Amino acid sequence: MALAIHARRGFEKNAEASTVINDSTHADGTGEFSPASGPQGVRVLVVDDDPRVRKTTATMLSRAGFHVVTADDGAPAIAQAETTPPDLAIVDLNMPTSGLEVVRCLKRLHGPAVYVAVLSGEDDDATRTSAFDAGADDVLVKPANLAELRRRMIAAARTQQAYVETRLARERADRLLAYSAEAGALLAHDLNNGLAVALSNMTYLSGVLMLGEDQQQALSSTLRALRRMSGLVANFVDISRFEDAAVKPRCELNTVRTVLMDVMDVHAPSIGRNIRHSVSCDPDLQGYFDEALIERVLHNLVGNAVRYCNPGGQIRIVASHADPADPSSVEITVHNTGPYIPEELRMNLFAKYARGSNGKRGIGLYFCRLACEAHSGSIDYRASGDGPSFIIRLPGHQ
Repeated sequence: MALAIHARRGFEKNAEASTVINDSTHADGTGEFSPASGPQGVRVLVVDDDPRVRKTTATMLSRAGFHVVTADDGAPAIAQAETTPPDLAIVDLNMPTSGLEVVRCLKRLHGPAVYVAVLSGEDDDATRTSAFDAGADDVLVKPANLAELRRRMIAAARTQQAYVETRLARERADRLLAYSAEAGALLAHDLNNGLAVALSNMTYLSGVLMLGEDQQQALSSTLRALRRMSGLVANFVDISRFEDAAVKPRCELNTVRTVLMDVMDVHAPSIGRNIRHSVSCDPDLQGYFDEALIERVLHNLVGNAVRYCNPGGQIRIVASHADPADPSSVEITVHNTGPYIPEELRMNLFAKYARGSNGKRGIGLYFCRLACEAHSGSIDYRASGDGPSFIIRLPGHQ
């Protein structure tokens, strides 16, 4: 159903003009709108099944300073609003998909953040009532006047100013986050490569050089620092990949005790002499998991246990079947004696940048959670009798 839009001036009224749009006529009688007269950056969605109406309305609003998108029916209008939220919408009532359905969907998607004006050829109480009941903020009768429509949209934009400013601020923040995430990922990737080379070379040198005690301690300390930094950077890189579902664990059967002993051997030199440590695991226990990923999870947990274990305390790693009916399922517990994690921190313990007991924020436990969930497993915290425990559960071969 065509919408006849005409200006008060500069328009010669006749029988044809009441149903046909004159694209060259504008509301100020000069043929142009001043962009400064309308708000900048405000999105308007124009929905009408008549292409002449869409073009004329879009041109008028664009020249008034609006950013205009159009749709020729309700379904594409709704799809457009889902991906790019409009601030204002002008919706024809009579289309193949009812304009009332478009209004309801816009309000359901964006609530009061979108101002919806309905255009109808019927000027009666029933039509107005149905439009307002659907959520419309305004109802205009066809043929609508261009100058009137323009003024109403500018007034509506002022009314929606707070919502528009909030949307623009959110979009700016999203862009900055995207840029920072990309820059961080590039930096982490380069750091990861450099640290891997340094760690490989230092490991090689530690095996071939004959050093004095002080020199050997310095080399061992450097190796531990490199391993820790390399692990942190690798966690950062893989967290982004986990969040994008780009990491798929390469699972195979592994001898669990071998993995646990390798992890403990790395951390043993940094464990105080008065702290006992042990690994309890059946030598024949096997688990179905990605060895590299689960090793890094264990390095995170054992590293935390070393840092927080109380003097004269103990660090224990215990592994067994998670499900007796599944011989390849595994449950691994990393426990240390010492202070518990405060109750107020436990709810968000495995969240991104969660605050730890030392008041600092980190991503280690968040990485552990993502790695376990990527295996369709889980990780939990438990306050045991003499200290904190972290329990990893990995399902068997699926």
